[in-house]
Amino acid sequence: MTEVLKKKKLWIVVLLSIVTLGIYVGYWFLSAKSSFQLINKKNYIPFKWWIVATIYLSLSLIISVIGEFVLTIYGLYMLDSMDLILTYFYLALLYYSIYRVKELLEEYDDEIELNKYLLFFFHIWYIQYKMNQAVNRGLANEKTA
Repeated sequence: MTEVLKKKKLWIVVLLSIVTLGIYVGYWFLSAKSSFQLINKKNYIPFKWWIVATIYLSLSLIISVIGEFVLTIYGLYMLDSMDLILTYFYLALLYYSIYRVKELLEEYDDEIELNKYLLFFFHIWYIQYKMNQAVNRGLANEKTA
C-alpha cells in the first residue's frame, strides 16, 4: 500500500491550491494518475480533461493579469464569458473526479472511509488527508510485522 499511495504534506497541498488559484488541483490529479491507475485501471478519471483544464487555468490566470494591456474591453468581456462557462465545466470535472477517487480508494482499502460531505467541501485536501492516513497506517503495519 505504501508504494501505491503517495504521501504529501497536507498544508502544502492546501497552500498551493489557494496560491495558484486552483491550478494546483489539476496538477494534483495529474501527479496522482499513476497511483490511481495502479490501483484500478477500470475506474475512469478523465485525466485528459485534467490536462486541458490545467492548461486553460494557467492561461486564464496569465491573461487575467496582462489582459487589460493587450485586449480591448470587448475582448475582456468575451474572456469573462468564457471563464464563467468553463468554471462550471471545471467544477463538474472536479466533483466527478473526486467521487471517482472516493470509489477507487474505498475499494482499494477497506479501512478508508470518506465522508461525502467533507469530500464535497474539501475535495483534494480531504482525499490527500485520507491517503496520508492510509500510508501512515501501512507504515505502522509494516513496522509491527
